[in-house]
Amino acid sequence: MKKFLAASLFGVMLVGPAWSQGLSQPDPSAPLYKQLPAEIREKGFIVSATTGRYPPFNFMKEDGKTLQGLSIELGEEMEKVLGVPVKNEIAESIASLITGLTSNRFDFILGVVADTPERQNVVDMVDWKRQGTAFLINAEDGTTMSSIDDACGLVVGIQKASFVEPIIQKQSELCVAAGKKPVTVQILNDQATLLLGLKSKRIQAVFSETVALAYQNSVNNNAYKVVPSGKNLLAELYQASATPRGSELTKVVMAAWQQLIDNGAYARLMTKWGIGDDMLPAPGLNLAKPNK
Repeated sequence: MKKFLAASLFGVMLVGPAWSQGLSQPDPSAPLYKQLPAEIREKGFIVSATTGRYPPFNFMKEDGKTLQGLSIELGEEMEKVLGVPVKNEIAESIASLITGLTSNRFDFILGVVADTPERQNVVDMVDWKRQGTAFLINAEDGTTMSSIDDACGLVVGIQKASFVEPIIQKQSELCVAAGKKPVTVQILNDQATLLLGLKSKRIQAVFSETVALAYQNSVNNNAYKVVPSGKNLLAELYQASATPRGSELTKVVMAAWQQLIDNGAYARLMTKWGIGDDMLPAPGLNLAKPNK
């Protein structure tokens, strides 16, 4: 994996609006402007949800006010085809992203949120990136892993409301069935807290999305080791933009992603942030399917 751009992991945690640095006012000449729902065109902007604490996708600059990251830059490109500015509302947690969308606080979640069969029951998932899982371990404390099979008996940290929770719980059940010790799962608030737990040796491994862990390792001088999970226990994994289930906006966001692919912005930014290998040839809708 290509080296990630360096930046601080420890953004200031806040809740509130952050305007995109791109389009400043509606552009009715944009390709998809007329396809937007009337209420979005009337208010003149679209509200996207993010936590602002998930590098390299969305996180704060050192000023604690300005968002940066892959999904933020993709949003600036999406403005050009939608024809309305993006207002990034910063949610308190991953869990509040989905509830905020279903309660109409947000228009959509630009990215990133994991596509899971369970989430498809309440929102539409417009998939735009493959997703893998991995562990981050601290070799100094003697932890060794080669795959998720080696998680038995370890203290593993995960982010609150993360898509990886049912995966690691399933692995714990497999450990017990094989006569091994279960996985001890510790749930923490965000990626920065997980890394602190790993540094202090309160946890032996962090389990999360591969790209996020590789980024964290890169900005810490590769002091840790990223161990791919090696197999998928629950479902095909994708990262998505979430839209209201069965909504008019779902079709528009699908079309916007296709335009970013067609005009080259998608490949350029995915490559810039070092994750070109995770690109999809086209956006998909609700692609995650449970393993049988």
